[in-house]
Amino acid sequence: MKRVATVLALLFVAVAPVFGQNLLENPGFDVPDQLDGWSCTSANGVAAWNSEDRRGSPGSGSVQHDVSASANNRTINCSQCVPVTEAETYLGSVWHHWPDDADVTQDGSTRLSILWYSTASCTGLIDWVAPAIHSYPPNPLDTWTLLQSQPGTAPAGTAAARVEVYTWQDLANEPVRSRIDDVWFAPYIDVFSDGFESGDISAWSGSTP
Repeated sequence: MKRVATVLALLFVAVAPVFGQNLLENPGFDVPDQLDGWSCTSANGVAAWNSEDRRGSPGSGSVQHDVSASANNRTINCSQCVPVTEAETYLGSVWHHWPDDADVTQDGSTRLSILWYSTASCTGLIDWVAPAIHSYPPNPLDTWTLLQSQPGTAPAGTAAARVEVYTWQDLANEPVRSRIDDVWFAPYIDVFSDGFESGDISAWSGSTP
């Protein structure tokens, strides 16, 4: 029984994704930095620092998106442009929370996009990774939820990536509100490259206590 448990433990470790260092500045919207490092749109509402932190830390917070009651499919977007290396694979993620507030309808979605550019200032769009989307409903309100992108490989000629987090309004004249925290964008290591996807563990050794 112990031997089976040891093998299962090795397999569990093997399937967990491995990430490099987070490339984003101020990913957790800490104080006193608040929104430093982020560029947020304001034409469709307000993006502002909020004291509610996903982990309840008094030294941190989140960014709150309040999308105005106006035309259908209005959004608020916060983004960063960061240097990347062509042919390297990256992964993005974000924690988001839609409060159950009486003054908003909460019919929309949180979206995470990664776009590849040919210059360090994020001009000259080359390609993008298909956006990751969580919708409300059916996502539960008042619950911090993790949204993760698919792994994306920077195409040839890529110098930078823009990481964008949207709060998206689905219904015309119905305002929505969300909070965003702990955004992550980093190199991604595919742990399946050693053959674990086929069940082959010959390159590994284990011991029974």
